[in-house]
Amino acid sequence: MITKMIVTDWRAMKVYQIRLLMLPLLAIAIGWFSPWAMIPICVFASHNFSLNPFAVEDKGALNNLYLTFPIKRQDIVNGRYIFSLIMLVCGIVMGVILMPLANALSKILLKSAWYAGFNGTIAIIAASFLLYTIFNLFTFPILFKFGYTKGKVWGIYLPAIFFGLLFAVYFTVISLPGNELLQLKLISYASENIIMVSGGLTLISIVLLLVSYLLSLRLYSKRDF
Repeated sequence: MITKMIVTDWRAMKVYQIRLLMLPLLAIAIGWFSPWAMIPICVFASHNFSLNPFAVEDKGALNNLYLTFPIKRQDIVNGRYIFSLIMLVCGIVMGVILMPLANALSKILLKSAWYAGFNGTIAIIAASFLLYTIFNLFTFPILFKFGYTKGKVWGIYLPAIFFGLLFAVYFTVISLPGNELLQLKLISYASENIIMVSGGLTLISIVLLLVSYLLSLRLYSKRDF
């Protein structure tokens, strides 16, 4: 049943599927001057893409349709979260693939290149996973409670603005005089302490994702249509 829900969501949002092809271009356009930012940018964009089923659901009043079928509300929540996790994996893979391209552009245009190495890449993935779970905690419970139309301001726009500002601050800080090697120092520390850093970030992420899931399940189970 969960697999059918994922397939149903994917088919229902076919009008938005072209956006998936635009994600690599968007990621390169935003983060070419910081190749290490490719993975978190792709994860953030992929998570935003996974919110499209909520929009389709509201436009087509699909909740009313779903509930006429022998489908548990938990199946709907499970399907939506699994689809989001699939998009998370796609975002990570996309970011890993785009890092060398961003590095090449940075080397040509800025005369600099940054290589994270295997351990550094694992640490960036773990940090991106944490970014995903924090954003997920802000978005999914609110959208399951209020729907896309009523919940998009608090559940999508404000978190997106917050993380957009966060990225802007990050890029500003690393571009300040004297901070040219700040990224390298952070990656080096994470690489040297890979188990502690990546393991800790992953553990926190799993806890936040579980909280988000349980909260969404509780709110959606009590929602009136």
